[in-house]
Amino acid sequence: MGIYAIKPVFRRLLSPLQRRLVASGVSADALTLAGLGFAGAAGAGVWLGRGGGGWLLLVPLGAVLRIVANALDGMVATSTGTARPLGEVLNEVSDRIGDVAVFLPMSLVPGVDAVLVAGALAAMLVTSYLGLAVKAAGGPRLYDGVMGKPDRMFVVGVAAVVATVTGEPATAWTWALWIVLVGALVTLLTRWRTARESLR
Repeated sequence: MGIYAIKPVFRRLLSPLQRRLVASGVSADALTLAGLGFAGAAGAGVWLGRGGGGWLLLVPLGAVLRIVANALDGMVATSTGTARPLGEVLNEVSDRIGDVAVFLPMSLVPGVDAVLVAGALAAMLVTSYLGLAVKAAGGPRLYDGVMGKPDRMFVVGVAAVVATVTGEPATAWTWALWIVLVGALVTLLTRWRTARESLR
């Protein structure tokens, strides 16, 4: 099921913050772009901490804030009645750019295989595309599987903490990339099975 299984609980925890944001006039689009900015901060942490050190702590911080912002944008859009197709497009495109922003800098870390980074990115992007393609074909937007966006951010955050403690970013990122790659492929198969059932 992945971390998406606890989404209702997560949303309840964020409800007080969501109400404050609505009262302050913060738009869903602003939160979507904030999520993209947090993903960029996580990617910057990967790059700046390529040799180890405290910069790596930007990664789990950016990853957590990205997930929070991405949950809040939908909550704000729904509660204010401002959800619209263009906002959904902005959200999905920002999510894909955010994944690239987090993972691509790993290819610049000494000792990390750039082919592995490319494979992990390709697997996660194709998996996300499948979830959207099913909706475009008349089915539901698919979020099932063991390696959705929150799961990827969890893996990256843990790997960054391990890299900080051990001083070996290359090893931590390599393990994280393999976990994400295998998990994304399993998720792709899971979503394909769901797609076949949904679109019969």
